[in-house]
Amino acid sequence: MNAVVRYLQSLRNPVKLLQLLMIIGGVFIAYTLIASMGGEPKPWEDQRPRYVVGEMGAFERTFPSQPLPNIPVDLGGEVVSLRDVAPGKPLVVNLWATWCAPCVEELPSLQALQDRLGDEVAVIAVAQEGGDGTRQQAMLERVGAERLTYVLDGRLALGRSLSNDVVLPITVLYDARGREIGRLTGSADWASPEAERLVRAIARGELPR
Repeated sequence: MNAVVRYLQSLRNPVKLLQLLMIIGGVFIAYTLIASMGGEPKPWEDQRPRYVVGEMGAFERTFPSQPLPNIPVDLGGEVVSLRDVAPGKPLVVNLWATWCAPCVEELPSLQALQDRLGDEVAVIAVAQEGGDGTRQQAMLERVGAERLTYVLDGRLALGRSLSNDVVLPITVLYDARGREIGRLTGSADWASPEAERLVRAIARGELPR
């Protein structure tokens, strides 16, 4: 106790006081530097070049995130909510139509992405057209994408919820909580390494905000 008192009394000396302030300042600076290197996720713009590249060059983040629309779709003849098609999973939701050549062209790559990621992600092909599913199933089989989960949105409700002038194809990526992370307008090779890297990052919650 006496030692503490003597030390406090010594601080009346300007030199001693300056030394103490320098020590405190040094500790603060060191703490700040360590905290800045503590593994906090970098902002999106810092890591954007890692993900928005190659086939994913047209990918755009969605700020703020929007929830997956709660719209009715036809799943094998049964009307269900789009949210109930693959609940609790990260989603790759592709809007397409049998009359859209770029849409049909990218279907095999979406199938390849689903095959590669397995149960980690659900790829859902949402046909922006009506009917009983016969044309859509035949098209999927013709291009080798018959294992894709597909639904019919004859009222075009999903497309209209995204934009008043939506252009097909468009692919929207959602995290496991059903929040839109971003979208890519136009066709892309979803079997490419950059597509897999982006989708896996979303599935694992690694994409920075």
